[in-house]
Order: sequence, then structure tokens, then C-alpha cells
Amino acid sequence: MTRYFFYAFLITAGANFICSLKILRDLADAGISIGRFEMRWQVHKHLKTYRQLTLEKDGRVAPPYYAYWATLIGMALSGLLTLLTLKS
Repeated sequence: MTRYFFYAFLITAGANFICSLKILRDLADAGISIGRFEMRWQVHKHLKTYRQLTLEKDGRVAPPYYAYWATLIGMALSGLLTLLTLKS
């Protein structure tokens, strides 16, 4: 069971990484400057800007915003379940 939770963690971490790259790429295309260090570790800093940008551009929030949060929560839960099942 631990192995499945760990695989779920890896899959959600990969999906989260892809969502963060998509968010940062859209921000860079809109002319907002993104530093190299921020490419992965500072995504939270730009989420509010991304949300406002997509609301103004399309009239709705883009799916990568919600996918980022869903995969972040999934990653935390599967990581926690992996650690809890290691014990038994």
C-alpha cells in the first residue's frame, strides 16, 4: 500500500510541476518578469497575479490555476499517507 501512495505522490508532484510551468509561462508571455529561481519555488507569489490576468483576459480563471491547487493538495495528502503507512 505504501508503494501506491508513493506513486500517487510522484504523479501528483509531476502534474504540479507541469501546472506551475504553464502558469509561469503564461505570465512571462503576458510581459510579467519572472526570475530563474522563481521558475519552481516562487509560484505562490504569482498565483494572485495569474488569477487576475486570466480573469481580465478570458472572463474566467484558467484551469491550470485550479489544477495547481488540486495537485498540491493531492501531493500533500499522498505524501502524508505514504509516511503514515511506512510506520506499519
